[in-house]
Amino acid sequence: MEWYKLTFRQKEPIHIGSLSWGVINQTLTFIPGWTIWGALTKAYNISKGENLSYNQELFENITCFYPTIHEKNSTPLFPQYKNGTLHFDNYPEDQFRCEFTDTLVSTSIVTESRSAKEESLHETEILLNRGKIDGKELYWTGLLGIDTNIAPKIEAFLKKGLKIYVGADARYGFGCLELIHIVLASENELVEWSIKDRDNIIQGNSKNEVVIKNFLEFDKNLNFEGELTLLAEFNFQKNTPEIKEAKYFITPGSKVLNLQLKDYKLKKGKLYKK
Repeated sequence: MEWYKLTFRQKEPIHIGSLSWGVINQTLTFIPGWTIWGALTKAYNISKGENLSYNQELFENITCFYPTIHEKNSTPLFPQYKNGTLHFDNYPEDQFRCEFTDTLVSTSIVTESRSAKEESLHETEILLNRGKIDGKELYWTGLLGIDTNIAPKIEAFLKKGLKIYVGADARYGFGCLELIHIVLASENELVEWSIKDRDNIIQGNSKNEVVIKNFLEFDKNLNFEGELTLLAEFNFQKNTPEIKEAKYFITPGSKVLNLQLKDYKLKKGKLYKK
């Protein structure tokens, strides 16, 4: 297994579906691994002229992707809960949202009268490609593991300038990411991401306290400080999407105590018990 660090430049606003509060559709402030996995798989199949249902396993050894402010210093802003509040490095999430998100207001139109349809007003929160305060560009960094037997085949696809589309409303001009850096991840970076190889995730510090950077499959025996969420994985290749699995996961940034990460493996930004 070869691990690569990928950095994408955000070319357009993106919306990563999260919670809905009344008429407001909130966006996540990071990109889940399954979102990048889906975008890479789709782009790869299109480039090869293959059915979109093919090659589902090529990119599944992938982490979540986190915001990076400086292109040359591609160290992501990792999540961590501090005093009960989610931070990205030194950014409280509220501050990050203030600087890098905005909302779009839209409504459905009644064709006959060309007037707004009742109760159709809604707001969509989007991640901007530049900060509102100082105009800093937003980048996204994560790791991708590729089997050494197929690495040359994938390297030919993962070239600088590759464009993928993530999130909702990609058909309306949202979601474009451009690959600007791809390098082999260093040993220090693998340790930083708590990754050793495909089936062996290294342990945390001497106190066995691990701040997770990917979703962790919930186990009632785990002690953690952070949040728990229900995630459903859908099969969109049928006329009517159906749920493939639905499980509870501990969210990135949570601190998990006495966690033996070597008992887990990474798949689409989620750590599953072996």
